[in-house]
Amino acid sequence: MDVIATSATSLRILTGLASVAVLATGCGSSAARDRSRDVAAIRSVAVSLSPVRRPVAPGPYPVPRNALRVSSSSQLVAALGNGRREAILLAPGTYDNRRPFSDREGDQIYASRLGGAVLRAGMVLGANDGPPGAVIRGLRFEVSSKAKTLDGAIVHVWGSAAHAVVLDTRLDGHGAVDTGLLVRQPKGFVGRRIAVTSVQSYGVVLDPNDMAYRTRSPFSLRDVSISRVARPVPGSSNGRAEACLWLGSTGTVQRVSVHRCGITGIWTGTATRRSVIEDAVVDRAPVGIYIEHFTTGTRFQRLRVGPHVSRGINAEWANYALGGRPASVDNVIEDGSFRTTSVGVYLDQGTTRTLIRRCRFIGQTWAAIGDYRGVDNGYYDNDFEGIAATAVPVSHAHGPAGGASP
Repeated sequence: MDVIATSATSLRILTGLASVAVLATGCGSSAARDRSRDVAAIRSVAVSLSPVRRPVAPGPYPVPRNALRVSSSSQLVAALGNGRREAILLAPGTYDNRRPFSDREGDQIYASRLGGAVLRAGMVLGANDGPPGAVIRGLRFEVSSKAKTLDGAIVHVWGSAAHAVVLDTRLDGHGAVDTGLLVRQPKGFVGRRIAVTSVQSYGVVLDPNDMAYRTRSPFSLRDVSISRVARPVPGSSNGRAEACLWLGSTGTVQRVSVHRCGITGIWTGTATRRSVIEDAVVDRAPVGIYIEHFTTGTRFQRLRVGPHVSRGINAEWANYALGGRPASVDNVIEDGSFRTTSVGVYLDQGTTRTLIRRCRFIGQTWAAIGDYRGVDNGYYDNDFEGIAATAVPVSHAHGPAGGASP
């Protein structure tokens, strides 16, 4: 099996991949309760998994009538700054600017033909104030200069751009910019049929950067493909970037495929509450899904992780610097296939009421499930028949060769 090698110093949540076959009992319960719990947890059950729905590629669409038609970069700049909220139709061709194009007025920007309008500069949706509802559709971004972006993101959604929409769009950062799509204003955001490749830090980010953030208008992201998210030296961000998909708000993600991610395929945290991530395929990433502070009441379902992944899912520990609150609380992981080299799902210290059910584990050398000092976590109806001879179904030890770093 071809496995991506990753140094221990380049990934905070991996400190080694040694094989350990230890099944330790939990603390604070009677021996009888522990035995009963462990017997139920390690019982292997044949699991029948439904097919994972794959992302749909960007496709043709109707263009709005009576749109303002533009065919040059200067015309596009003028249309975006004319003080009117309108539909703008870009003729086939190349559009460039010394800095990112800026949609402050909630304009709806369409390529007249899918992928026919190629933008060499990024696009900013939003401002300190202005109308919501900006739209981009059918554009193809080919951006190789960070100076032509806002904060390193090819498309940057912020401020007044609530209820923004990005459809049928391709973003290529040519390994030179940080982020494909950055949504700092996730209120009501809708993304459909988006493809991102060759950026250094993040493929798609939906995160208000506010742990107290709450919204009654969750985001909706569907049919997303992300690949090649890594620094020039993969893993050198030390666990602080190189995530293909980064989620930090309440919302729904459906049909997502992420590959070749320098640190992790999908990251959740910040203010991820009552969210759904379903039909997700993750491969060629040291960690498939990283659950960090704070992910609560979220469902991860119909997952296919591996085979070029070390840890399928890693739930971060209850970091004392963050008040000792656990990263993962009341989350459900179900109907997943984990073909990973070290561990399928690892729940670090403090993980609370997190459930793993109807999952299949294949090829793990340490354990299918690790649960280190968890609180009322549960696991049942899982298939452990495919794990390596060196592995155990459930371990309560501190991860492979020490596990996650504090």
